[in-house]
Amino acid sequence: MPYSNHKSFQWLKWLIWINPVQYAFEALMANEFTGLDVRCEPPYIVPGGPNTSPSHQSCAIQGSSPDSLVVNGSEYIQNAYTYTRVHLWRNFEIQKPNKGGSSVTVFKRGEIPKSVKDAIEHKRPPVDEESVEKTPSDHSLTSDEAEKKVQDIAKNTSIFTWQNVNYTIPYKGGKRKLLQGVHGYVKPGRLTALMGASGAGKTTLLNALAQRINFGVVTGSFLVDGKSLPKSFQRATGFAEQMDIHEPTATVRESLRFSALLRQPKEIPLQEKYDYCEKVIDLLEMRSIAGATIGSTGSGLNQEQRKRLTIAVELASKPELLLFLDEPTSGLDSLAAFNIVRFLRRLADAGQAVLCTIHQPSAVLFEQFDELLLLQSGGRVVYNGALGSDSRTLIDYFERNGGKQCSPHANPAEYMLEVIGAGNPDYKGQDWGDVWANSPESKQLSDDLEKVITSRRSMQDDEKTRDDREYAMPLYVQIVAVTKRAFVAYWRLPDYIMGKVMLHIFTGLFNTFTFWHLGNSYIDMQSRLFSIFMTLTISPPLVQQLQPRYLHFRGLYESRESNSKIYSWVAFVVSTILPELPYSIVAGSIYFNCWYWGTWFPRDSFSAGYTWMLLMLFECYYVGFGQFIAAFAPNELFASLLVPSFFTFVVSFCGVIVPYVAMPHFWQSWMYWLTPFHYLLEGFLGVIAHNVPVSCVEREEARFSPPPGQTCEQYAGSFAKQSGGYVRDAGNGICSFCQYSTGDQFTASFNVFYSHKWRNYGIFSAFVIFNFMLVFLFSWLYLHGVRNIKRWLSKRKTEKGPGSSG
Repeated sequence: MPYSNHKSFQWLKWLIWINPVQYAFEALMANEFTGLDVRCEPPYIVPGGPNTSPSHQSCAIQGSSPDSLVVNGSEYIQNAYTYTRVHLWRNFEIQKPNKGGSSVTVFKRGEIPKSVKDAIEHKRPPVDEESVEKTPSDHSLTSDEAEKKVQDIAKNTSIFTWQNVNYTIPYKGGKRKLLQGVHGYVKPGRLTALMGASGAGKTTLLNALAQRINFGVVTGSFLVDGKSLPKSFQRATGFAEQMDIHEPTATVRESLRFSALLRQPKEIPLQEKYDYCEKVIDLLEMRSIAGATIGSTGSGLNQEQRKRLTIAVELASKPELLLFLDEPTSGLDSLAAFNIVRFLRRLADAGQAVLCTIHQPSAVLFEQFDELLLLQSGGRVVYNGALGSDSRTLIDYFERNGGKQCSPHANPAEYMLEVIGAGNPDYKGQDWGDVWANSPESKQLSDDLEKVITSRRSMQDDEKTRDDREYAMPLYVQIVAVTKRAFVAYWRLPDYIMGKVMLHIFTGLFNTFTFWHLGNSYIDMQSRLFSIFMTLTISPPLVQQLQPRYLHFRGLYESRESNSKIYSWVAFVVSTILPELPYSIVAGSIYFNCWYWGTWFPRDSFSAGYTWMLLMLFECYYVGFGQFIAAFAPNELFASLLVPSFFTFVVSFCGVIVPYVAMPHFWQSWMYWLTPFHYLLEGFLGVIAHNVPVSCVEREEARFSPPPGQTCEQYAGSFAKQSGGYVRDAGNGICSFCQYSTGDQFTASFNVFYSHKWRNYGIFSAFVIFNFMLVFLFSWLYLHGVRNIKRWLSKRKTEKGPGSSG
């Protein structure tokens, strides 16, 4: 709206400068109206009428010039809205628009690429993201430079084999086979494609080979160099998930270093691990974005960059055996998909063993692969062998066994899927699974497998040097690394930290201004109790703030890092607890200072210090309380629904909502002693009301007249002394009685005693520790216990088959 010069609006002018839309709107208006001349039309032409002359007319629009019917656009927005083109780039920097369909790259301080830094220093418009990404140092590598970078990557030397792999799940009271008799092997230096129609079992087979199946029964022989799989198998193989899941606040370089630190053997020096990460960054052409935070959709890396990062993180672990990839080209355009497959081709040429699922690649992509493992519906092998030059080996196999002729210009990948009837429900041709099972190629594969297993098994390896550790690094290193990452994530997430601090500030000030400068009346004593109770009730919103952070890290651990054996579940749980504590203690200290002094609670050092110490315990309590609820909740919504139920329990029986003396005996005998807030409330109130004199105001006193010839003291003095109150002469033959004379007598009516202060502190500390123990317990149950139970139940159902019971 136009800016008003009326004085009544002047005091609201500050709202303009905190409104982000204002900057964007001014930039748009200035850009559109500058250089634009607007011709005036009736009824804005003044004066009007038959006797007027155009040379003596003007326009009734702000910004017009005398005796002119043309209004300059710049003058119009200057006079009507106080907008000017001078502010155009200022507004652009304050309100940076997001380009449609692209993402904004955010860099860590000190790691901004030179091109972006120059643009900032010279106040030029930001460099286009594509130009940042595709700098000459990245995508214009000569063949010699590319070859040198590939040679720096560690090579695989072992051969992974699998024989007669079957996967069965319980299904509608019976069982269903998803994989049937799959054989194969992957050699170093070979790029193998795993293909098939949707639902044929590509990803299922990949997960089975990577030992990531947690449901159903997998049978078969899995060997590395003819020997059983070591405990380090999942850590020693890279697995690039289809969903590119990473910590969004970390940078590309930090993600690689995290993987290298915790997955490469502990005998390798730290600097050597980090140097290897730089080689991987150069190999995958990510130097220009090495300092960029990963972010989320729309504010971080684009889809191709995320896919490269996923591969890079696995390579940083220096996989000793194999690199699995699940749909590495999914969701990418043709150029991005070609870049990804080009990287994989380089890795294979450097000696890596690569196996990846891929969905209907183009002919250009398909010819980059050396081997193909093709599945049909039901998880049966249709072809498993070399592709040959221009895929002639594959095409000859199908043509020789009854498939139609392949056109010279056809895409071999589309041709083979069409031949086997992939995705065609009306296919009536031969069963290509049977064709393969009876083919000489299948027999040759079985013979080759036996030769590989026999030759590798007979090799005189030094068993002492075999890495059979489940995790590469000791537990304390895992805890330090994962906790450090979590601290960095919290620091780079100001919304959460500011939300926690502002909630403490607002509730603290609200509390203190609600109970400002309490006196010594009976109602003031009650206000002390209610002020403490209000402090306890801030925990539900604080709990619901922290639960999404726990669930975020659990999702990251569960989806990728647990399966890769990067770190243990203990390190995960510790890393979710420790970052919360310092922020909670700082925020709690701010709350204490906003709340305690304005209410005029006792100013002596012991009372204030004890209250602060107990408040810090309360801050730790709700952290553990919220996290153990989240630990067994499947998602944020369910966790948030559970919080009120649990909080109702701990607050209903603490002695405030229903005082101890009014509580039914059934609850009084056990529930009152079981709720942790009973001890917290008694600790706070017992100290805050200790030795505080009570002086009832007139409306709080009980009035009565003494018998003739007796004074008020003579008549009611002993009763007042016995009950803990006091009596006074109110004049005119009337006595006034106050029920309490000290705060200790008031708190005793709520079963609160100052002498229990350290007992309460110790018991509440035990509740805090108990909460964190529950976080560990429920985290383990969710991540491992429930999974193992499901696996055991599915195995029993599968083994018993249909018609079984029990």
